[in-house]
Order: sequence, then C-alpha cells, then structure tokens
Amino acid sequence: MEYLVTYGLALLVILLVLGILFAVVFPMLKAPSDCKFTDPSFSCNQKQHALVADTSNNVNILFQLDNTGSSAIQVLDVICTTKAAGNLKTTDFKGALTATEQATLSSSQSMTFGPPSSAATVKKDITCTKDDGSNVVLTPNSQFHGTLAIQYKNTEEVPGAPPRIATATVTGTVQAPAG
Repeated sequence: MEYLVTYGLALLVILLVLGILFAVVFPMLKAPSDCKFTDPSFSCNQKQHALVADTSNNVNILFQLDNTGSSAIQVLDVICTTKAAGNLKTTDFKGALTATEQATLSSSQSMTFGPPSSAATVKKDITCTKDDGSNVVLTPNSQFHGTLAIQYKNTEEVPGAPPRIATATVTGTVQAPAG
C-alpha cells in the first residue's frame, strides 16, 4: 500500500508540472518573426513585415522589399505561399501585380506592399496560399511559416532572358485586421 501511495504522489506531481508547462510556458514560446531572402541582392527585414488575417481569416503579408544588390531590377510578380522555396516555379506566379504595379528598383531602393488603404508603394493585398492554391486561413495569434517569392528581371540582361526568382523564408504571428 505504501508503495502505491509513494508512486501515486510522484505521478501526480509529474502530471501537475506537465499541466503547468502546457498551460503557462508553452503558449509564451512563439516562433520569431523573420523574413530572410536566400539571395543577398534582396532584403525584407529593414522594416518589420506583418502577417495580417482579413475578416475571413485569409492571411495577407505586408512587407518592404529592398534591392541591396548593385544592379537595377524590375519586379514582375510576388507570391506568398506555404510551398518550399525549392519547389517554386515561374508557373506558380499568377500575375498578382499589374503592368502598372511592376516597378524598377535601382540599387538601394525599396518598395512596400500593403493594403489598398495604406501608404504602400504597391497598394495590393498579397494573400498567402497553400500548396494546392487555396488561401491560407489562420486565426489571429496563430503561427505562420512560408515562402515569400519575387519574380524579377535584371534590367541589364539581354532582352528575352527568362525571369528570375528570389525566395525568402517568412515566419511570424498572424495579427488581427486593423479597425
């Protein structure tokens, strides 16, 4: 009997500690908010990016794209996806940017992407999509991990050269819509 009481109390203490960990400590541990391009010619961490859920909980990304390379580039399109960067193809780009929104960025220039009501350079919601093409739906305070990809051309390339793709890993907490 003494054996059962001793080990029963030890088991109760272990369960109590695990309960406290799950209830208090684990929710406080969040993935860091990060946006990092694999290509050193681009940066998206000069200003903090934001992942925002709209009223239907579709996740949109707001960010600043910096051309840190030595050549001017023309930004052709942008996507946010849960696809791995290595699996992206030029056919994944769906023409989110119109011809008037496609901008040429000289070295050390920036452009911002934000909602139509913002002061962004490109006033467009960049909605994050899943591998199957459907929208990523997450509630505010959820964690997002995905890829931000830019389709671009160097302005000094030969005419007719295929577009290039630069990818960034994006992580962060989804925020509630403003207002």
